[in-house]
Amino acid sequence: MFRFALSNLLNRKARSTLALLGLTVAIAGMVGLFSIVEGLDRITEESFSRIPGILVMQTGAPIPLFSRLPAEWGEDLKKVEGVKIVCPEIWVRVNVLEGKMILNPPRFLLGVDVELWNALSHALYRDDLVEGRFLNNDDIGTRNVVLSESIQREMKLKLGESFSLNGEDATLVGVYETGSILIDVTIIMDIGSVREQARFDPTAVSAYYVEAVDDDLNEEVIEDIRDVFRGRKGDRWVPTSSVLSIEENPLETMIEGLDRWLKSASSASPPQLSEEPKSSSEPLDVSPAEDKIVTEDDLEIEERLQVDESIPIDVQTADTWGEKFGDFMSELDFIMFILTSIGMTIAALGVVNTMLMSVSERIIEIGILKANGWSKKHVLSLISYESGILGFGGGCLGCLFGWIATLIVNVSFPDRVELYASPQLLCFSLFFSIVLGLLAGLYPAIWAMRMMPMDAIRRG
Repeated sequence: MFRFALSNLLNRKARSTLALLGLTVAIAGMVGLFSIVEGLDRITEESFSRIPGILVMQTGAPIPLFSRLPAEWGEDLKKVEGVKIVCPEIWVRVNVLEGKMILNPPRFLLGVDVELWNALSHALYRDDLVEGRFLNNDDIGTRNVVLSESIQREMKLKLGESFSLNGEDATLVGVYETGSILIDVTIIMDIGSVREQARFDPTAVSAYYVEAVDDDLNEEVIEDIRDVFRGRKGDRWVPTSSVLSIEENPLETMIEGLDRWLKSASSASPPQLSEEPKSSSEPLDVSPAEDKIVTEDDLEIEERLQVDESIPIDVQTADTWGEKFGDFMSELDFIMFILTSIGMTIAALGVVNTMLMSVSERIIEIGILKANGWSKKHVLSLISYESGILGFGGGCLGCLFGWIATLIVNVSFPDRVELYASPQLLCFSLFFSIVLGLLAGLYPAIWAMRMMPMDAIRRG
């Protein structure tokens, strides 16, 4: 039966090829789109696993770059039980490197307290050096920097060479490499030098990196920090003119509105930035009836991600950042599913058209086969084999071309994007293509199966 079905497809090469190409393009697009999500998920997991400590930022700030906290709060953090080291950080954007405007990929300048950073048990950047040295006490007050290997390669710098950073001279003393495009965009300098160069508010910092006495005590330390700062007056971060808010971006507004509509039947809408914060004397309204938490794990995640308006700081671990990013990935998966469904629908219609035309052209042949003893099951099997072969062929070619495309993109833009087509994604895409081909051939198969032998011969 398989050989007979394959022979029928080969006898109609043009139509079979077009149906095969339609499925190939759709499956390749599916692999390409979902490799974006898998790549982001992989990068995020690898990046967050390198940050074992606790990050303290301004409430509402999406990343430390936009956060502002009083510099004096560092002393209060040091007094919290279980805290070992509190490192202040200043983050500013690098606008000009060697006289060239930097837009994409972005580059960031991180100012750290060199002495405290070197006292950390586990320090990002410092533990990933591949050349030269990390900053030490001799670099305090200087413009000596450590940057990533990708930035060094892009600027063709050597150790000890000077270059222009935001219009001022800086000297390269060390090179690090983490392998993450989310992390390898940073240039590290002494915090005092960054403050002076960026004219950063002398009474403020961007964030605090806190290392606990024991990593297993992170959750307890976080709760103690929140207790210390609960009720303290502080400003919540709000988008400025340089950062588009959700209301100012029509596409994001549409996506957020669609997301709220889809979730409205099962959960309450999340609070908006425009809501008035509750005072510290008012209890937060987080009744189980409104949250509708199903499992204990979901309840734990919800409590950890919930923003307490009475606390002026956002205290999080890398795991919490990963959970927030996971929510974003879920929304991205939904968008990718919609885009992929369009291509799949077009491909399925192509298979349906091919099989219908094939059956129409072979009405007499099918009638003769049935007159000679072929059962309905035999006719159904023949058409299903033909559509299944198209699905399998389109799936194999689509997975191959999609996988090759991800490799080409990764090699062509190593510092900007990382796509990952996992074996699970490729196997699922192949299986999906086969099922799609079988389902697309189901209607033509049933139509051919139900024809009476004499009616088929008479129509032909």
